[in-house]
Amino acid sequence: MPVTTKVPLGAETLARKWCIDVNAGNSDTPDWVGVFGITEFKPTQSPTTQDTSDYDGEGWKSETVTAQSRGGEGKVKRASTRADRTAYDPGQEILRLAASEMGLDNEVEVRVYEDNGPDGPAVEAYQGFVGVTWEPDGGGMDAIDFASFKLLGHGKRTAIPHPAADTTP
Repeated sequence: MPVTTKVPLGAETLARKWCIDVNAGNSDTPDWVGVFGITEFKPTQSPTTQDTSDYDGEGWKSETVTAQSRGGEGKVKRASTRADRTAYDPGQEILRLAASEMGLDNEVEVRVYEDNGPDGPAVEAYQGFVGVTWEPDGGGMDAIDFASFKLLGHGKRTAIPHPAADTTP
């Protein structure tokens, strides 16, 4: 069997490539609002596995993925908008307000996608419903205000066409 041809990688992508939009409308008539001020974000996908080992494996264990969970966690800088110094970012506010609720009122529709600029990959884009947690980070008298959030997946995420390819008004 021949060795695969080695292909050198090009430019690195940056961790700050992730964008989050929240739906301020409804699923039939979405009104996507960006979440701005993100300083950290890590999309998550975690499998649940079950041991499927048997005597026929000659002592080697076997595992099967039986479920998946997905979501994300991150941090935002809390700052007023340039247009209104008395208002926070509308996307952040949708997450913060949902986090104070329970059940369906805690659920938000989001889309998460990568944006590497005009010369980088625009491949990953997902949409789905999430529950939200929100916690101010606090700090000393000289600290900038930050908050940490978690997006808790509700069901399957759906791969979607990248929003940059969307040409509808």
